Amino acid sequence: MRIDPEMLALRGDTALQRHAQEALERARDRWLASEPVAGVMAELRAYGQGEKLAHCPALGDLFAGQGREAGWLDPLVHGLTTALRDYPLGQVPLRHQVSDGLSILQLTICGRATLSLIIYEDTAASNAEAPTSICFSDVERREVVVAGAADLRLFEIVQDRGDTAVLDSDPRRVVAREALHFPGFVHAKQVVKVHGRMVMLRLSRTPETPAPSRQFCLNTGKLLHRSSGDRRESQHELMMALLGRMGREDAAPIFAEMMRSGSDHLRWQAMRECLALDTATGFAALCAMAENQADALCDHASALRDQLLARHPQLAGKEAAQCRA
Repeated sequence: MRIDPEMLALRGDTALQRHAQEALERARDRWLASEPVAGVMAELRAYGQGEKLAHCPALGDLFAGQGREAGWLDPLVHGLTTALRDYPLGQVPLRHQVSDGLSILQLTICGRATLSLIIYEDTAASNAEAPTSICFSDVERREVVVAGAADLRLFEIVQDRGDTAVLDSDPRRVVAREALHFPGFVHAKQVVKVHGRMVMLRLSRTPETPAPSRQFCLNTGKLLHRSSGDRRESQHELMMALLGRMGREDAAPIFAEMMRSGSDHLRWQAMRECLALDTATGFAALCAMAENQADALCDHASALRDQLLARHPQLAGKEAAQCRA
């Protein structure tokens, strides 16, 4: 196996690794400490706590489509690229992710607000299939094109019917200095074609209690997938799924307890995982949910209980035992 000499040097010299990282961190910290950036960050903290953007003039100016965002970002880009020229194997000290045609650099996160730099690249050469669905998330987003251009489709849910939706879409080409606003979970965008490369600055803010994210089929409007809009609830879902796949039956009482509080989405998911992990505990909790007329999930739980009893009559004994208790 061939190992590049620069990699060998880094592996054998921890001081060199430290110097590389310190150089990149200094570039980031200088940018954050500069007066224009510090003012925006102070307002971002207020915005992340629920303040209106109209009361955050420095932050709002970045998304007014006046070109101020480019000058605001230039010192950061210059500082990081200069450090990377000296230390090409250094790690940019900002959270980032890269996928096919899309790169995201998270500049900062304050409370419920996040400021990110988004880079779209032309993927026409990859022969990627046209998207067949669109996802709507309960996040308010403001975006401004820093450089480049792209053709978009802007979507809106004009009729929400639960399991289906009527979608409206408008084509739009955006260029540098153009600003976009997506005020809530009924608006979304799809990038159809990027003309070379497009860079956007994005400001996003989630509500205190976000609604579930939903994915719809573009052709039929059918609901394809629903997931929690709350990051903590998503973590709980992952933990429940992991414990379920591990066969941890001792977690079933915890799942049953989770069915009593939280969002309807998380409670229903806890019920499904509890049933799969321990039928007796899960079915007893399902019966309790079905019998509670004040529960928003009462009707759904009652219907599921009846379906399970019709398919598995032996569950009637567990139901009777629960009632006697």
